[in-house]
Order: sequence, then C-alpha cells, then structure tokens
Amino acid sequence: MSDKRLPIVEDITGLSRTYRVLWSLQYLGFTIFGPADQLPHRDPRERLKRDRARRVLRAHEAAGTQAPDEVIAAADR
Repeated sequence: MSDKRLPIVEDITGLSRTYRVLWSLQYLGFTIFGPADQLPHRDPRERLKRDRARRVLRAHEAAGTQAPDEVIAAADR
C-alpha cells in the first residue's frame, strides 16, 4: 500500500446531486469528528475517495466511455 493520499476525483459521471451532497457532508464529518490521522489504507476519508472513484469508473464502463486516468488510478488502490 502506498502512503500517498488520493485526490478527490473531480469527474462526476454517474454521481447524482444527492450523492455528491451526502458524500461531501460525510467527508466533512470525518475530517472534523473522525479519527486521528491514520495510514491511507485505514483512513475513512481515503475509503470514501476510493468508493467515489469506483462508482465513477462503473458509470463510465456502463456508458461505454473512457474514464480519466486519475479515476482509474484511484479506483485501483
């Protein structure tokens, strides 16, 4: 596992407005009230970023389009 933090995927393909709002609130909640800094593979904020990237990747696959490289890299971790 890499100790490098994932970027938040900017591509919103397949993400509803409700999902994005709830995701942002959950990410903010983990940032303020979550556990102390942890290794990236155990950090709940990193898990949220990976799940978001995987959802975007699935939406691109379903639409038959090519996902950006940052989405593929974040989803593969």
